[in-house]
Amino acid sequence: MKSKHNVLIFIPSLIGVSVLLGWVLDIEILKRPRISMVAMNPMSALSFILLGFAFYLNLNQPDSKTSRNIIRSIALFVISLGLSRLYSVLSGFDLGMDEILFPDKISAVVVNGFPNRMAPNTAFDFAVLGSAVFLSSFRKEVLSSISNYLCILVLLIGLFSVIGYVYQVQEFYGILSFIPMAIHTAISFILCSFSLLLINGHSGFMKVFTSKSSGGILARLLIPFLIIIPVIFGYIRIYLNKLNPVSLELGVGFLMTGIILTFFILVWFVASQLEKSDTARTEAERKLSELNHELEQLVNSKTMDLFKSENRFRTIIEQFPYPVLTYNPEGVCTGTNFAWEEMWNTRRDVLVDYNILKDPQIKEAGFLPFVEKAFGGEPAISEPFSYDPKLIGSSGRNRWLQMVLYPVKNTAGNILEVIVVHQDITASKEAENEIRLLNNELEERVKVRTEQLVLANKELESFSYSISHDLRAPIRGISGFTQILMEDYGVNFDDEGKRIIGKIIENAKQMGQLVDDLLEFSRLGRTELGEKEISMKELAMTVYKELINLESGREIHFEIQDIPNVRADQPAVRQLWVNLISNAIKYTKKIGSPTIQIGSMESQEGTVFYIKDNGAGFNMQYYHKLFGVFQRLHSNSDFEGTGVGLAIVKRIVSRHGGNVWAESKEGEGATFYFTLPGQDPKLK
Repeated sequence: MKSKHNVLIFIPSLIGVSVLLGWVLDIEILKRPRISMVAMNPMSALSFILLGFAFYLNLNQPDSKTSRNIIRSIALFVISLGLSRLYSVLSGFDLGMDEILFPDKISAVVVNGFPNRMAPNTAFDFAVLGSAVFLSSFRKEVLSSISNYLCILVLLIGLFSVIGYVYQVQEFYGILSFIPMAIHTAISFILCSFSLLLINGHSGFMKVFTSKSSGGILARLLIPFLIIIPVIFGYIRIYLNKLNPVSLELGVGFLMTGIILTFFILVWFVASQLEKSDTARTEAERKLSELNHELEQLVNSKTMDLFKSENRFRTIIEQFPYPVLTYNPEGVCTGTNFAWEEMWNTRRDVLVDYNILKDPQIKEAGFLPFVEKAFGGEPAISEPFSYDPKLIGSSGRNRWLQMVLYPVKNTAGNILEVIVVHQDITASKEAENEIRLLNNELEERVKVRTEQLVLANKELESFSYSISHDLRAPIRGISGFTQILMEDYGVNFDDEGKRIIGKIIENAKQMGQLVDDLLEFSRLGRTELGEKEISMKELAMTVYKELINLESGREIHFEIQDIPNVRADQPAVRQLWVNLISNAIKYTKKIGSPTIQIGSMESQEGTVFYIKDNGAGFNMQYYHKLFGVFQRLHSNSDFEGTGVGLAIVKRIVSRHGGNVWAESKEGEGATFYFTLPGQDPKLK
């Protein structure tokens, strides 16, 4: 609607702009429609431009203080212009306000013996129209009503001037011998007053014309005909009289007959439209009555459904095994169920004035934010907290509760109520406390047992070291003296004696090796492990070459992959490879084509290293003895050994945080696997 008004209010401004261009460029067609007509005064043109801008601000920015000040300034300028010209006409003292623009050109244009000055009726219209604009800027009902009446006065003067030009009656658009109002000035006044009436459509008599009711529609329909029809028929009467003069009575008769006939047709048209409107309204009322009846039945049906749903909901809550409470949006309890009464051993009447938002226990426990969250429209679950029932008038014991809060909203998103479910977790909380006490007690026991075990291990390692160290000297003595006995007195012994002495030397040597292994095993438990990058392939290859050099005349097919490097204790890892590779060499000595393979593979635990041989293998039935100290799965006559080597391997791997295991089948070889968590797959 505003876009249509904007087009209307700028038409007078466009007329004013074209007139000013005509004065600037001396284009007569822009200053006046015809050479014989009066030109619009330049100050009148400027006033219409300013009024168009004022109407635009009044329509589009009515609440802006700056806009209102601009509108009032323009209105005061227009009022001053009109009053100054009227004063000049009445007093004879010329203020010259209408000659500010192009005074020389105005003096050169003479109409009725006067220069092209502003007409008195034009000045009067500007004074009245400026006053109307000024009053309208206050946006008050009373002042806007007065503004509308002033606009009607301007509209009538402009309309009289246009009719005067149509009927060639100079008294309608001119006063005495003064220069008359220009026709485009009169049209601009009509458009300006009509624009301001539309802007003030909410005030005074204009409410009827701008309303959407039938009266407003009829008023907007009839007003143009009331103005245009008499004017048209009057012009026709004058025009026909010029063509064929007739008596005044006959002309007036024809004029009245035409007007009456036209208004009869207009009344018939309006009546027919009203008849259609009444018929449509009656039909609409009938349909509305039917719809109301259907709606009433629907409402009754929905009310019954709602009643059933409410009863169903309340029944479910009443039979729910957990305590359930309902609260209104202000936090006041509106009901609870039988489970709540059973839990607290009291009646629900005690909750009449209970407000969960003001519960001091909930505030002290720090759980009010959960409650406020639910009453703010979001579901919430509180942490467990201990609740004393004395606040609600119960003599029961404290219970551990956990609240589940859920807001119930309508379609508009407003909270209707909040449902709170209490979960009694007292039993689980007490069980949790008991478990915590038992765990604390168990941790204390484990701590004591660990200290005892650490002490026992230290004592065992010390004992093992002492025994092994003290055994070295007697074993060396036995071996040495037996060797001397054999060398110095061997000729005195027979073959059996020499065999027995040989056995003594052999057993002493084995005992020495066993003591050395025990010392090594004991040292691994006491030595601090270092950490450095180790090339596993290079280390394993070096160990193999050293060990195979001790096996004179043996040929073994040895394969090693590009196994990754690790970060670990180098002496310990070297000992690991020595024990594993020496075992593989030892247990393949009875095989015709011995093969030893070293490689790695990826698993969930990381990189797994392995060493595989096709030697004697072992029976997996005795796997549990494999990594124990002094545990052997073969006789000493078949394969010599002390039974400590694999125990040392296990201790090295364990101290690095890894695992070691083996797979074998008797007579088909064995594969030993181990992991070292310090390995770095990127180091190849």
